[in-house]
Amino acid sequence: MNSNQHARLRSDTLAVSVVILMLATVVQRSIGFGRGVLFCRWLSPEMLGQWEMAYSFLLLFAPLAVLGIPGSYGRYLEHYRQRGHLRTFLRRTTVWTAVCSVGSIGLLLVFAPQFSELVFGSSQNVTGIYAVAACMVAVIVHHTLTSLLTALRLFRVVSIMNFLQSLLFAGSALALITQEASLISIVGSYGVACLIASLVAIVWVWPGLRSSETSTEAIPHIAFWSRLLRFAFFVWVTNLLSHLFALVDRTMILHCGGMDPTVALEQVGHYHSSRIVPLLLVSFADLLSGLIMPHLSHDWEVGHRELVGRQINLSVKIMGLGMHAVGICVLLAGPFLFNSIFQGKYSDGLAVLPWTLAGCVISGIYVVAQNYLWCAEHPRLAAVPLGLGLGLNVLLNFILIPAWGLHGAVLATAVSTAVCLAALLILSQRQGMQLDPGSWATIILPIGLGLGILPALVGLGMVVLLAVSTPWMLSEWERNQASEFLSNGTAKLKNMFPKLLPARNGL
Repeated sequence: MNSNQHARLRSDTLAVSVVILMLATVVQRSIGFGRGVLFCRWLSPEMLGQWEMAYSFLLLFAPLAVLGIPGSYGRYLEHYRQRGHLRTFLRRTTVWTAVCSVGSIGLLLVFAPQFSELVFGSSQNVTGIYAVAACMVAVIVHHTLTSLLTALRLFRVVSIMNFLQSLLFAGSALALITQEASLISIVGSYGVACLIASLVAIVWVWPGLRSSETSTEAIPHIAFWSRLLRFAFFVWVTNLLSHLFALVDRTMILHCGGMDPTVALEQVGHYHSSRIVPLLLVSFADLLSGLIMPHLSHDWEVGHRELVGRQINLSVKIMGLGMHAVGICVLLAGPFLFNSIFQGKYSDGLAVLPWTLAGCVISGIYVVAQNYLWCAEHPRLAAVPLGLGLGLNVLLNFILIPAWGLHGAVLATAVSTAVCLAALLILSQRQGMQLDPGSWATIILPIGLGLGILPALVGLGMVVLLAVSTPWMLSEWERNQASEFLSNGTAKLKNMFPKLLPARNGL
C-alpha cells in the first residue's frame, strides 16, 4: 500500500474524532433542523405523519434486511484487521449483505398492500411502499458504509458523507415540496441523497481497502461464520427490538387509538413536531456511541477491561448532564418554536414536548451505556432490556392511548425507556461494570424534564453542585480524564483552525 492509500485508511484518534464529530454534528444537525422546521411549516399534519411513518419504517427495515452483519463491524473489524484478514472479512460480509438485501426488498414488493396497512393504516397507499422499497437500496448501502467507516475510525469521512447526505436531502426535498408536496417526492429525495453521499465515500475509501494487507493464512468459513453470525444474530434481535421500541407508539396510535386513519396520521404529525429537537440529542448520542465503540473494543482486546467500564461510566455522566442542560434550553424555547416558527399548527406537539424530551434524553444515555455488553460479547443480554421495555411499552400504550391519546403514547414511551435503561445497567453491573451513585443520579435526572422547567433546573443544579464539591458524583480519575480530554480537544481544535482558515497577508 503506498503512502496516499495508507493515509486514506489512517484512523482518527479519539480526541480528533470527538472534535470532528462535534463540528460536523453542529453543521449537519443544523441543516436537518432547518429541514424539519420547513417540513412542519409547509406540510400538513397528515402529510408529516405519512413521512414520519415511512422514515421510521426505513430505519426499522434496513438493518433487519441484512440480518445484523454490518452491525458487527464495530466489534469484529478491528479483530480481523489486526490479523491481516480485513479484505476477507469485508468481501464475505458484503456478499451476505447484498443477498439478504435483494431477498428482503423482494418481500416488501410482493406484500406491498399488507405493508401499506401496517405502515400507513390503509392498504390504499401501495405506491408509497414501492417508493420506500426503492429507497431501501440506498439506505442499506448508506448504513453499511457508515458502520464500516466508523469501525475503521475514519470519522472525518463519515462526517463528510453524513453532511453531504443531509445537505442533498434538504435541498432536493424542499425544492420538490415547493412544487408539489407528496410522500413519493420526499422519500425519493432521501434515497437519492443517501446514494450520492455513499458513492462519494466509496470513491474515497476504495483504493485503501483494495490495497490493504492480506494474510496468507486462510480463515475457514465455519470458524468465521459461526463466531460472526452468533454475534450478528443478537445484533439483529437487538436492532429489531430497539426499532420496534422506537416505532411502537406511533404504530399503536394508528391501530389502537380508535381514530380514523387521517386523524391518526395527524396525531403522528404532531408527535413528529415534538421530536424534531429531542431527536437531535439521540442522534448525537448515537454518533458518540459509534465513535467510542472501536476505541473501547481495542482496549477490551488488549485486556484493559476495567478501563472500558470506567470510560463508559464517565460517558454516561457527561452525556446525561449535557443532554439534560440542552433539554432545559429546549423547554424554554418551546413556545416560540411552536407558536412562531411552526405557525401554531402543532399545539399538541408543544403539549407533549416535556415528556418527549425526557424519553429522548434517557434513550441517548442508553445507546452509550449499551457498549459495555457489546464489548463483553454479551449481545444476548443486551436484548433483554429491550425486550422488557418493548413489552412494557406495548402494555402502557394499549392502556393509555385510548384514554389520553397522544399524551398517553408519549408518557408510555418515556416510562418504558427509563425501565429499559435501568435493566441494562443492572445487567452491565453484573458483568463487571462499576456503577457509582453519581451514575444513578444522572440516569434519574431526565425525569425532571417531563415535570417541567423548574424541576429540571433544580435537579441539574443539585447534581452540578455535587459534582463540583464532592467525589460522590465524579471520582478523582473521572475528573482527571475530563480535564485531560478537554485540554487535548482544545489543542487539536486550535491546530485545525489555522489549516482551515489561513491567515491573510497583512494580518
